[in-house]
Amino acid sequence: MQVFEQQLSQIPEEIKNAWSSSFVFVMENGTKFWHFPARQWTEEQIQEYFLNRYQATSHFIDHPNYQIKQLVVENHPELLVIVPR
Repeated sequence: MQVFEQQLSQIPEEIKNAWSSSFVFVMENGTKFWHFPARQWTEEQIQEYFLNRYQATSHFIDHPNYQIKQLVVENHPELLVIVPR
């Protein structure tokens, strides 16, 4: 959990303020930030997107205190994927 909180603290406030349940937000290598629309996507559809892009399976970790879900993409520790609720 400490690693997640440490990664989360690296995200600038202006990006956190833009979080919306209609988008998936990605921090790559702690320096590159990008997002894409995922309006009404299911968790399975989001996982499929990352499977197609990175050829890697993934799983969700719920962080209710932050009102987000984290998608962990296997073999890609450089990615922090956030799905706001």
